[in-house]
Amino acid sequence: MYTVEFQKIGIPHALILLWLNGENRLHNESDIDKIISTELPNLDLYPKLSKSVATYMMHGPCGLVNLKSPCMKERKYSKYFPKKFENSTAIDDDGYPCYQRRDMRISVQKNGVTLDNKNDAPCSPMLLMRYEGHINTKYCNKSNSIKYLFKYVTN
Repeated sequence: MYTVEFQKIGIPHALILLWLNGENRLHNESDIDKIISTELPNLDLYPKLSKSVATYMMHGPCGLVNLKSPCMKERKYSKYFPKKFENSTAIDDDGYPCYQRRDMRISVQKNGVTLDNKNDAPCSPMLLMRYEGHINTKYCNKSNSIKYLFKYVTN
């Protein structure tokens, strides 16, 4: 299911819900890590993917280095970035994933600011390589979240 909306400057923005079932269903945190990544890839091993992640998926810079960033509200982060480093993906008590974000000492420069895995938005490397654009990909397994997303997509 999907909908396309147009953002403030007229750029189309697609919201897409995908249901996985049967053998494609994600059963555990390891399955999530096979589909969704929040880590900068190794530049030597994956040069094209690294460039795409750096170009499309890095949040920021914001905070004290850019108080005029759209994500800053009253000098505070409104999008919960930068995230914390996490050694492995886990599902919290509310059913939301805390994605693996290891401190791998890999970083990129964006507008003169060094960004690392704390600033990487979740994406599917496969979709990112296929469509070469910002494709925020999230795992959802709670009925209340699915109802919210369904309502958001159909409005």
